[in-house]
Amino acid sequence: MLWSRLLLIACGVTAGALVAASAASTASARARSQDETPFVNASSPVAAGEYLTVVAGCQDCHTAGWVEKKGNVPPEDRLAGNPVGFYGSWGTSYAKNLRQIADREGEEHWVQVMRTADGGDGKLPMPWHNASKFSDRDLRAMYQYTKSLGPKPLRLPRGTQPGVKPTGSYIDLMVKDSTSK
Repeated sequence: MLWSRLLLIACGVTAGALVAASAASTASARARSQDETPFVNASSPVAAGEYLTVVAGCQDCHTAGWVEKKGNVPPEDRLAGNPVGFYGSWGTSYAKNLRQIADREGEEHWVQVMRTADGGDGKLPMPWHNASKFSDRDLRAMYQYTKSLGPKPLRLPRGTQPGVKPTGSYIDLMVKDSTSK
């Protein structure tokens, strides 16, 4: 490796060109790695996305009534967010309206958010550690399915800071010690 770099330098290749070549090599390795990640095979990306949003549990939180109705929610009501909050040590968070996000943001943004836990701003109980494991192909399929549902404006409550309980309906996810009195 050192000899090949010395040879390139001796031939007039600049340090900048070496950095650029190294970055291209890293990007190529990531692309190869992503190509090797397992993905769902379905009749279309939209069908794959629908399947993934069900089996990955996206619908459980992002579709109001999904769990209570055992998944019998019409497509026009799916992934539009949930007004029931999730209360924990982080405060209260609400499952976002993914249809509105898909309507105003592009596929690349969707993949970026899922890979980076919304740039580090992602709130619990969203399982970001799991979401980042999807292949790019699957994340794109989930986006395409969500986008295919069309926009559905639905106003959701704002999250609360730690220690502040919500005023509406919520699920309490606080850890409690049953041995304490």
